[in-house]
Amino acid sequence: MDRRRTAVWTLAALLAAAIARAPALSQAGGPPPSVVVGAAGDIACDPGDPSYNGGAGTVTACRMAATSDLLLSLAPAAVLALGDNQYENGALAKYNASYGPSWGRLKAITHPIPGNHEYLTAGAAGYFAYFGAAAGTAGQGWYSADLGGWHLVGLNANCAAVGGCDATSPQGQWLATDLAAHPGVCTLAFWHHPRFSSGPHGNDPTVAPFWEALWAAGADLVLNGHDHIYERFAPQRPDGMADANGLRQFTAGTGGKVLTMIAAVQPNSEARQAASFGVLELALYPNGYEWRFVPLPGSAFADAGAAFCHSAAPPPAADFYTLDPPCRLADTRESAGPTGGPALAAGVTRAFPAAGACGVPAAATAVAANLTVLVPDRAGHVSAFPWGTRYPGTATVSFNAGKNRANNAIVGLGVGGKLAVAAALPPGGTAHLVVDLFGYFR
Repeated sequence: MDRRRTAVWTLAALLAAAIARAPALSQAGGPPPSVVVGAAGDIACDPGDPSYNGGAGTVTACRMAATSDLLLSLAPAAVLALGDNQYENGALAKYNASYGPSWGRLKAITHPIPGNHEYLTAGAAGYFAYFGAAAGTAGQGWYSADLGGWHLVGLNANCAAVGGCDATSPQGQWLATDLAAHPGVCTLAFWHHPRFSSGPHGNDPTVAPFWEALWAAGADLVLNGHDHIYERFAPQRPDGMADANGLRQFTAGTGGKVLTMIAAVQPNSEARQAASFGVLELALYPNGYEWRFVPLPGSAFADAGAAFCHSAAPPPAADFYTLDPPCRLADTRESAGPTGGPALAAGVTRAFPAAGACGVPAAATAVAANLTVLVPDRAGHVSAFPWGTRYPGTATVSFNAGKNRANNAIVGLGVGGKLAVAAALPPGGTAHLVVDLFGYFR
């Protein structure tokens, strides 16, 4: 008998045996909790800018009103303003006139940091006056906060203005103490100047001490502005070497002022663009995060994904529970949506929310699923795996063109309790997928 078929029937037998002795449980609860955060920097034009246009801006500049409308539509729990929030010099009157009517509509939930333009007013006085206590101690500009099980650290990259950024500076000593006081939690740090950038400003070694401290503490994310582009890096070490245990950096200098260009693509840069204003949306879970760049309407650029935090504990040993009757989690033949269309296509990963759906509780760690591939127009295979983990490349269901195929599998649930699927197909190929759940582990 074919070895793959033997493996399939062996798995099916194991699942059937587990079902036969497992108790039924019907509680669902809801999806795992998350906190949505919106972020960008380089935001509001000077009211004297030729493109200001009464605050509405033009197609290519001063889009702070449009990006703030986008933020409001996301209904975030928090906003991270990544510096150069108010051009040209961060004066209080300009904050009130330009930033205030746009991004200032979310001021009550904003965690800001200053950029270099804020310091064109002595001591960034306008910035500190506008944001008040939310900006940290006036004259310093660093602080931390806890949100949704995450630790957020706001830093001031205007090193010369605040006594330095190295480990012996007041800010460096505070950072080391703060990180030591929050061990073993998902950690996000944000400041203005990026350590690594494919934009015109390029790499900035001045902020390397921040990276060193965060790397040593096992932090997860770094958010920056300064270069007026969007860019996402693979996790890397402070020296720029790729490392799965490293920090993932996002640059989101797309808040509205103006866009620049991709100057020289840096190592480990995984996605980048300089054609669309927009905001970075993060969904923070206690054990991981999802990201999505949300551009202004009309842009075709997309970048989204998920990852576990370094501190995420492996799932504990779990018991198996049946779903009686089985439940349909997803069907790509249905209308477009989180559990519907479109069909799977080459190079596209879909994530289906399983925990909190179909009677699967939020605390579930894995599901028993039947995956059925329908009307594939090319030969290929589908892989199912935990959302936020690396695509495994191994087949859960293999199929030939025009042939429907099904297989049972136990699939771990990833970030947000989601199950990910990806199709290995030739370019242009598509296949529909139906996912039915008949049990889960908890």
